[in-house]
Amino acid sequence: MGFKTVINDLAKYLKRMILVNMLVLTLIVPVILISFGMETSRVALITALSSFLLCTANFFFINGFFVRKTESSLTMSYASIQNDYLYDDLTKVYNRRAGLIRLAEEFARARRSGSTLSVAMVDADHFKNVNDTYGHLVGDSVLTHIASALKSGLRECDIVTRYGGEEFLILLPDTSGTQASQPLNRLRRSIAENNFIYNNLEIQMSVSIGIATISSTDEDPMDIVLRADKALYSAKKAGRNKVIYDRRSRRKTDLHPAMSHA
Repeated sequence: MGFKTVINDLAKYLKRMILVNMLVLTLIVPVILISFGMETSRVALITALSSFLLCTANFFFINGFFVRKTESSLTMSYASIQNDYLYDDLTKVYNRRAGLIRLAEEFARARRSGSTLSVAMVDADHFKNVNDTYGHLVGDSVLTHIASALKSGLRECDIVTRYGGEEFLILLPDTSGTQASQPLNRLRRSIAENNFIYNNLEIQMSVSIGIATISSTDEDPMDIVLRADKALYSAKKAGRNKVIYDRRSRRKTDLHPAMSHA
C-alpha cells in the first residue's frame, strides 16, 4: 500500500464521516424533534447539544481509530518503499544503488579512521549457458542460491550487493585482502562442490572472485571496485572458479603476500 493509497483512504473515510454528521445534524435530529411537536427553540438547543456530543465522539473516534490506522498504514508503506529502494527483488540482498551508498560510507569511514576495507567482485561462471540450457527461471534460482550462499557464509557486518546481472559486489570492512581471500575461497569451493538442485535438475555451478583493498592513493571508492573487477577478469582469464587478489591493493598493514587460489 503506497502513500497515495493511504491518503486517499483517509480522505474517503473523513468524507463519509462529514456526510453522516451533516445528515444527522441538519435532517435527522431536527426532523425527529419537530415531528414530536417540539418548540423551535428547544429543537435548536438539542441540535446544538447533539452537535457538541457528535463532534466529541468524532474526535475520540478519529484519534483512536483513524490516526492509528493511518500510522500503521504509513509505517507499512514506508517499509515497503524502503525495501524496494534498498533490496534486489530476486536475490533479497542489497541492490546496486544501496550497495554503492554503503561502499561510499565504508570508504569514508576507512579513510577517516585509518582502517582497512576490502571489496570483492563475484561472477557466476558460464551463467549464460544455464539460461540457454535450462531457462531463465532456473537461472534466477541459481542467482538466488549464490546470493544466499554468499550472505550466509560471511560475517554479519559484510555487505552483499547484486551489482548487475550475475555479478555481486561484496564489502568487507576492517579486512585486508589476504584476510578476505580465506572466507571467499571457502565459499568458492562450497559453491563448486555442492551442485545446485532445482526440481529434478542437478546443476554444477562455480564462481570467480576478484578482491581489492583500499589504498592510500585511492581518491574515489570506485577505484577499489575497478581493481576488484580487473582481478575478477584475471580469475576468468585464468580458467574461472578462482579467487584472485589484486597485488596493487596491498597496504602497509597487509603484510602477507598477494594470494591467488585455484
